Amino acid sequence: MDHLPLFVGIACLGVTVLFVVAMVSTAKRERKRRDRLTRWAHQHGWTITPYPAVDWGRRLPGGNPRGVSLAVSAVVAGRPVSVAEYSYTETQTTTTSDGQGGTSTTQTTQTHSFTVVVVRLTRAYPGLTVEPRPPMSRLGQRLTGGGKATGHDGFDRRYRVRGGDPGTISRLIGPALIDEHLAGTVPSWSVYGPELLSYRPGVIDMPEHIPALVGPLLRVAQHLESRQ
Repeated sequence: MDHLPLFVGIACLGVTVLFVVAMVSTAKRERKRRDRLTRWAHQHGWTITPYPAVDWGRRLPGGNPRGVSLAVSAVVAGRPVSVAEYSYTETQTTTTSDGQGGTSTTQTTQTHSFTVVVVRLTRAYPGLTVEPRPPMSRLGQRLTGGGKATGHDGFDRRYRVRGGDPGTISRLIGPALIDEHLAGTVPSWSVYGPELLSYRPGVIDMPEHIPALVGPLLRVAQHLESRQ
């Protein structure tokens, strides 16, 4: 028993060393990833802006207005576009009983990261969002027959349209865009003013895939503006 404090101290030291090594390794990988992204941007004529002054975070999960840490921008097919990295941190508090009439509280944090694509349109639009229906919403839509935003049964069963009056929805979401959604060739999106936005989980791991991220949202932009 005399050696127990020593063993505990050695174990704590080992855990600390492993934690530090993991942190250093993570920081090194992140630095290499950012360096690779910077090289790609310079080679292909894109501009990198750390912490750009944008309000996209308000339209993203977590609603973090300062969550956009980096954006790479260029003009593609005649339109200004940006691909950005956004994150927000979620904190959860758990209270448990200690078995002796007392309680203990622990907090855990989790950071959620997203890649955001933004295309600037030639005019401002009313706020509108097209997103997949959650499973319960799909069930409710089938049972009640509600939520017929566009009048296209297949689309309305799979997608939910938020914002916009019926006239705006029918004017902007035409048959060609509906077909693209049903074929899975365009992402979910939102438009507010002149900015069309989509996002997906994760950071920009492969900068060479940036053009492929932009292409589908450019098609949405073309469909919207062809309806004017």
